[in-house]
Amino acid sequence: MRKKSILSSLIMSSLLILGACSSSETSNESEGENVKEYKIGAIYSKTGPNAPLGEPEWNSTKLLEEKINAEGGINGVPIKVILADDESSQEKATQEMNRLVNDEKVFAMLGSSGSGESLAMKGIAMQQQVPLVSGGASMHIVEPASEAKWVFKTPHSDIHAVQRIYKYLNDQGIKNVGTLVDSNAFGTSGLEQLEAQAKEFGIKIVAKESYNTQDPDMSAQLTKINRAKAEAVIVWGTNPGPAVIAKNLKDLGLDMPLISSHGIANQSFIDLAGDSAEGVVIPTGKLLFPSQIQQDDVQYEVISNFHSEYQKKYNSEPTNFGSYGHDNLMLVVEALRAGATDRESIRDYLENDIKDWTGATGVFNFSPEDHNGLSADSMVIATVKDGKWTLLEK
Repeated sequence: MRKKSILSSLIMSSLLILGACSSSETSNESEGENVKEYKIGAIYSKTGPNAPLGEPEWNSTKLLEEKINAEGGINGVPIKVILADDESSQEKATQEMNRLVNDEKVFAMLGSSGSGESLAMKGIAMQQQVPLVSGGASMHIVEPASEAKWVFKTPHSDIHAVQRIYKYLNDQGIKNVGTLVDSNAFGTSGLEQLEAQAKEFGIKIVAKESYNTQDPDMSAQLTKINRAKAEAVIVWGTNPGPAVIAKNLKDLGLDMPLISSHGIANQSFIDLAGDSAEGVVIPTGKLLFPSQIQQDDVQYEVISNFHSEYQKKYNSEPTNFGSYGHDNLMLVVEALRAGATDRESIRDYLENDIKDWTGATGVFNFSPEDHNGLSADSMVIATVKDGKWTLLEK
């Protein structure tokens, strides 16, 4: 009996030791050590109203994943980007975010394409303490930074786009404007900045109108803006709304300049608006017209290489939204290459070590006070001329 007791004790001790080793290995793997691959989650709007935004972001992610792994991965470790389509729905974005964070246990998250979906993902990122690099434009995604500790974003914020628009209006001698914004998160955030900065630039908003994303006609709102004697109309939204507005403006025969947000910086707007797109003005990043970027521009090499590779693979333009997909992933890759191989160290690296980092969107300088890291100077003014986006003003 005594021999059996001793044998049982030895077996139990061995099992406990093996269990401890197994637990230690699991813990190490969760901290990024001894991993076979670096899993990154990415949620973009492959389908639904935001598909013109999400498709180039999706494509850019796949392109870069293949390129990075073909070049040996991150210090010999491949990356695995798990892509999910939120179908332009906040509910779907939330569902996929929970799956990728809790089931797939990704190191970091990317996305989504829309501000509303990104704001829905933000709550989970904060709760689960996982770094999120968003492709949404609303400033509320990362502001105030003290309440967005785990969240960063690559598109220019509304504050930058409004500054660029108002500077352009000042140059044109336009003072009285009407606003027509989508009633969603992106449009609401844009209107906040249009109102907040108007006085500083000497702009007077004489009419404020809104529309719903899928509304088929905005003639009534444009008529009210015209009656208020606006010299120009500023539209804040993503397609199809702005394209509908451009058509309505032409059909009404109103000789009123249309200035839009950076939310339509793609070929889709021109395709939807047709001839009505001519003369529309937007603030935008530089990827929209790579051949017009000077070789001494700090972004020239990044933009030229990425645009060329994207066109070769997909036979289409990446647009500004492709630049967000590019920068979202490459910022996380930059952190991994520097040895930040767990969620917390990736977050810390992004906040403290991304300085003068040149992306396809602009030059980023993140800090504890700024999780967007861009300035209005990295935006340019573009217009539609002869059916193409053209650089109008640096």
